[in-house]
Amino acid sequence: MFGIFRRQNKGNVALFEGALAASRNPVLYRDLGVPDTFDGRFDALLLHLWPVFRDMPDPRTAQDLYDLTFRRMELALRESGSGDLAVGRHAREMMKAFYGRLTAYNTAQSEADWAAALRRNLYGTIRDENFVVPAAMVAYAQGLQNTSKAA
Repeated sequence: MFGIFRRQNKGNVALFEGALAASRNPVLYRDLGVPDTFDGRFDALLLHLWPVFRDMPDPRTAQDLYDLTFRRMELALRESGSGDLAVGRHAREMMKAFYGRLTAYNTAQSEADWAAALRRNLYGTIRDENFVVPAAMVAYAQGLQNTSKAA
């Protein structure tokens, strides 16, 4: 339980906090239709963490950021009222989602690829079969694809 309080790499904390802040931009929810739910916010965070993980040169640093991310997610689940048994199950589902999202975003090349990946993930809880991912969200995601820590 006290693992969440262990010493953390300040650079990773800053990277996580930056992605978290970007994922909480009200424009995503108000104008681009990202569901303002726990799942929607989690997916928005993963979208913003994706280029960070993609560009990490050191596997150890990437692992530390991954650990920090999921300690924060477990804490968020507990704060939302999930019990101990549910937290473990939800955390495992979130970890699977993490790898799926990173794979989908790493392989997306065209606007159609991005629209499909975003529809399946970021907008995955929207049950309206006629829902179309906003073109502005596709452009936004492609902009994240073009970001690099070298930039």
